[in-house]
Amino acid sequence: MQASSVRARLPPRYLFPTILLIAVAVRVWGLGFGLPYIVARPDETEMAGPAVGFLSGDLRPPFFEWPTLFTYTTAFLYVLYFLVTRPFNAYATLAQFAEGRRQNLAPFLYVTRSLSALMGAATVWGVYAICRRVFDETVGIVAALFLALAFLHVRDSHFGVTDVAMTGLVVLAVLAILRWRDTGLLPHAGIAGLVAGLAGSTKYNGLAAGLPFVAAISQRFSSGGKAVAAAFAGFAVFAATMALGFFGASPYILIDWPRFQASVMGVSAHLAAGHGMIVGRGWWHFARVVLPAGIGWPIVLAGGLGVLVLTATRARDAAVLFAFPIAYYLVAGQSYTVFARYIIPVIPFLCIAAAWLVVSLVRAMTRRAEPHVRNAAIAAAAIAVVAPTAIKTIQLDRLLATTDNRVIVAQALVDKPPARSLYQSGEPYGYVPMMLGGRQVGRSVRYDAATGQFDPGEPELIVVQRSPLVLYSAVPASLERVLHERYELVQHFPTGDDRARVYDQQDAFYLPLGSLAGITRPGPAFDLYRRRSQ
Repeated sequence: MQASSVRARLPPRYLFPTILLIAVAVRVWGLGFGLPYIVARPDETEMAGPAVGFLSGDLRPPFFEWPTLFTYTTAFLYVLYFLVTRPFNAYATLAQFAEGRRQNLAPFLYVTRSLSALMGAATVWGVYAICRRVFDETVGIVAALFLALAFLHVRDSHFGVTDVAMTGLVVLAVLAILRWRDTGLLPHAGIAGLVAGLAGSTKYNGLAAGLPFVAAISQRFSSGGKAVAAAFAGFAVFAATMALGFFGASPYILIDWPRFQASVMGVSAHLAAGHGMIVGRGWWHFARVVLPAGIGWPIVLAGGLGVLVLTATRARDAAVLFAFPIAYYLVAGQSYTVFARYIIPVIPFLCIAAAWLVVSLVRAMTRRAEPHVRNAAIAAAAIAVVAPTAIKTIQLDRLLATTDNRVIVAQALVDKPPARSLYQSGEPYGYVPMMLGGRQVGRSVRYDAATGQFDPGEPELIVVQRSPLVLYSAVPASLERVLHERYELVQHFPTGDDRARVYDQQDAFYLPLGSLAGITRPGPAFDLYRRRSQ
């Protein structure tokens, strides 16, 4: 086929910058969600806290449940933020800036969240670049569109934790491995190994980014002759730079090896046992619940079928493209700990396979049509496939930009007379913050569900947390009896209608994983009760 004919059917190059801009916009919109409430996304403080601690100069991590690249990078960004804003803030030293978190943690969370948003957008670029190398620009643009608006990837690109950053580095590692496969140059092998090592130093399962290199090197071995010696040399360089990236960004793994081993064993035991409740093994839960809710059935079905067809028709490319997601899914799927975020590393590769299948089918059906008709059909098909997840993404961003219900309740309590005793039901992730804008919300008391007794005494107010997250918002029957006998409902703080929805039941994030229609704000719903006068 002539080059002019190929160019005629490709969409204009300005489409990808537009898609990348959309990817950035939907990941930045609502980036301040929850604030000033600081645990709207569990684990964010587990990243920001150690990073602030590193500003003292002591780089020893407080725990090894995660490697340290993300927190080291965050600490570096904190230093840059301090230097840039120093003329405009009251902090004369870096130590004073670090202590400022006790008054206002928002700037520190904005940094970690921005890092995730940046890596999320970089992943969109990585998917586009992979498709241009393996397929063509049209497939790249469609795949980038799918990932740019993929609900679960967009959602977690707002969170200052490691999942999206690790996924982005894995995608970039696969891109670098494909480049080495095509060129055989040692510098390309070195770059691929370094990026794969950095992926593992962001989150341990990112080390599986080395598997695509195994597939690529086997293909170079099959060429025979000098290619075998070059492949061995490439493997040596890849392994060396991968180790450099992993241990260089997480050096205390080697320095404090026994503590690292104990942490990894603890994490493994937790993954195998499940988190608080059993909702099913990952193989079935991710496929039936998380992926359809997270990226929509059209992309799931097209992506799954695309993987199968590519494996049958283009095995050489498929081996490198899908070695990581298939191995990752098989390993993650055996666990009973099935947070939705655990499946995020598979999503970019499903978007690639789905885009290839959609473009290939449309081209087959319009092979006799004019190029502009074919391009229009590809665009229409891509929009139809991405529409369900794109709609949820827009709904999500609107909700994240809305004041969290926990802040709404705290403000209502602050506006009432102070120094009142207060009890909150449910788990702490759903609690109303007890301090807002420097003002005390109330004085906390404890409750023993077994005895029905409060300590130190019966509170004046009770805030009952209600949400479909049964693990985190359960209300003891004994408390319901106390409310019925001695308390009256003062105010209800709703978050939307009560229709049945899919939630990530093991994760204390108070927005549905499924439909968002009818939800008005993030957080649990609350009932505020006051003790009846005697």
